[in-house]
Amino acid sequence: MERQTSSISLPENVALYRKHRPPAFADLVGQPAVVQGLAAAVASGRVVHAYLFSGPRGTGKTSAARILAKCVNCMRGGPRPDPCGECEACTAIAAGTAFDVVEIDAASNRGINEIRELRERVKFAPSRLRRKVYIIDEVHMLTPEAFNALLKTLEEPPEAVLFILATTEIDKVPLTILSRCQRYEFRRMSPTTIRERLACVAAREDIAVTESALARIAYLADGALRDALVLLEQARGFMGELCIDDDALDRAFGVSHRERIEQIVDGIRRDDAKDAFSALAEAIDDGADPKWLARELLRFFRHALISLVGARVLESEMPLGDAEAIAAHAAQLGRTKVLVALRCLSECVAARFSPAPRIDLELALARIMLPADELTMQSLTDRLRTVEERLAQAPPAKRGGPDSGDGATVGPRTRSIAKAVPKSTGSEQAGGMAESLTTAKLQGLWQIILSGVKERSRTCHAWLQHASVAEANVHEVTLSTSSKYFADSLAESTMAAIIVDALSEATGVRPSIRFTVSAKVPPELRAPPSAVAFGDFSLAESVLGADLL
Repeated sequence: MERQTSSISLPENVALYRKHRPPAFADLVGQPAVVQGLAAAVASGRVVHAYLFSGPRGTGKTSAARILAKCVNCMRGGPRPDPCGECEACTAIAAGTAFDVVEIDAASNRGINEIRELRERVKFAPSRLRRKVYIIDEVHMLTPEAFNALLKTLEEPPEAVLFILATTEIDKVPLTILSRCQRYEFRRMSPTTIRERLACVAAREDIAVTESALARIAYLADGALRDALVLLEQARGFMGELCIDDDALDRAFGVSHRERIEQIVDGIRRDDAKDAFSALAEAIDDGADPKWLARELLRFFRHALISLVGARVLESEMPLGDAEAIAAHAAQLGRTKVLVALRCLSECVAARFSPAPRIDLELALARIMLPADELTMQSLTDRLRTVEERLAQAPPAKRGGPDSGDGATVGPRTRSIAKAVPKSTGSEQAGGMAESLTTAKLQGLWQIILSGVKERSRTCHAWLQHASVAEANVHEVTLSTSSKYFADSLAESTMAAIIVDALSEATGVRPSIRFTVSAKVPPELRAPPSAVAFGDFSLAESVLGADLL
């Protein structure tokens, strides 16, 4: 159960993340709150019996645990917040040979029997050091029975025992354990902090590397310093004594897919599904994982949204040149398309265990670029916002509004579009719809109403497929069904309420509903091909789709 390192000194070819593990709190980068709290506790002599370190991988949890073990056991004036690093205790803990500092891997020692053995060993006093320290890594992997067996020992251990628990999934640790520990949260490191640390390590190891390569490695590490050191070492092994630059990283880690991402984004901007899908296929053929591509696209559109609402925030996360390039893309995409892409891609990324990740990504791209093929209230809302956004950006002369001052008249097509694309859904518009609700208008909105019903109840939608609008006014809507079964089923209070809600959402009024039975419902009434015929209006047609005009 106890895991000790057999070697006293680290070999020359040891991994960089082990060789450059921080020996003291002053060297622990990226976690100022943790350093300040632990150092103050040691300096004041208020080190408690149990700590819980939580946070993402590679952020320094195990390193901080070893540093704390040095602080409480340093033989030169300890306990002290700045261990000397030269006494027997400090050197043994750094080498992993201290008998009284025990590291336990909870992933492989997760049962109740191992915890019972731990409880028996805790009773013995330290052999050489001041305090006996137990570092339990990935503590969330313990079984519920093992957690229960640990409770009493964790709450009231012997005076000379210190428990340090580490986990990457704090939500899996029982509240009974959390309440017995002082908790310190390790946060994901910024690319700037990682880049500075990589530059320091490269200087110590005489590794020739360019600033752009360091920035790219820091970005790829995703907040984990250990991952960044592993990538740097992999690049050094690939290049030998040669300088590590962006081309070297492409050869070491595979061809960069940044250009593919930009090609896909450019296709999304132009609503060119052919180019976007071609770029996606080429990236996958080059070895890119569809899940990775989905995450990178989601990251890109997140940065695009940040650039639209606050460019300074984006500049703190990446180099200035990259931030300016993303800001240029975001300005061309528009806020509505960025938000739609974020919603679709986040749903794609959330499907972690999907058996067909490529299909999920292609479907997400299709929903972004081909909104006319998805007739839901959400997609229609997004398309209406896009129309408003483009109209707001158009010059006044092209809008042809009554206040443009150019003497142009507003034709019937423009007036129809102004009615079809309202700027809000307030009570004034609802009142206007209520005053003019007719059978023809309700038949034109029938597909939208069907979509609203489908979002609420698939059963009601299936029955409503066999109905059509017979008569409609602001007070009552009469629906004709093909059989008495469908009429009775739809007349139930639950189903009728669903239909009324969909009607209200589409028209702004809540009329009563009556159902009749007819011999045959004409198919053209059940699924009208279009709501209103506006003629040739290119802007609205490009966004809303020809089937809605």
